[in-house]
Amino acid sequence: MFEQQITAYLQPYGMEPAVQEEIADAVGRRLTQQPCQPAPALAGNILRQYGWAGEQQKARYIALLAAAMQEDSTVHPAFSFLVSQMDATDLSLLDTIGKQGRMPVLDCYLSRMKKSGGFAGKPCEDVVTSVELVTRMTEFLPEDGDYERVQAAMDNLLRLGLVDIRMYAERQALEEMQDNRYEDIYLLFQPVVDETVKQFCDRFPQYRERSVRLHAGNLTLTALGSRFLRVCK
Repeated sequence: MFEQQITAYLQPYGMEPAVQEEIADAVGRRLTQQPCQPAPALAGNILRQYGWAGEQQKARYIALLAAAMQEDSTVHPAFSFLVSQMDATDLSLLDTIGKQGRMPVLDCYLSRMKKSGGFAGKPCEDVVTSVELVTRMTEFLPEDGDYERVQAAMDNLLRLGLVDIRMYAERQALEEMQDNRYEDIYLLFQPVVDETVKQFCDRFPQYRERSVRLHAGNLTLTALGSRFLRVCK
């Protein structure tokens, strides 16, 4: 509908005609009113990165450019940088957190009780020591089940300030969990946890008389993450 005017705004950036036409068509389908000229800093970054982007990234760049061409646009130039720093798994995880509002996350620890004190007149006390086994388990997994990719995506979203992790104060046993979603996550990862426990106890036999404790929390969007998703749908 507005492709001709959008193309005129894109021409100063020296893009290949085919790519320029692709972007103008995609942006035009998103607009419902006469486009305005986008801020050069934002448009320049988007168009420079667009040709090297994957399909999910391209869709976000189109959303950004369409938002930047609306009257009284307040799209922050940093949003184009954020898109360039995420891959398809990052974006899919971010979208899922945004839709759910919060995403349960679970850390798994191996705990054992040991005695401390009992010398120089000090009373003997029971002390709990814990070893971190498997962390940041979630119900989100890509089709190939690659848990490490999800871990990397989570680390990246935290680095970019788009999400936050809020853990509850106490660690619990599985039977103490009140939310079934945490139990579902544990059951999903139980083979991984059991194998990790076995390998660790083979190396450190003193932990064989142990108990598995779980530390539950939630992944949530930050204010920046919420603003980003409002623009980059």
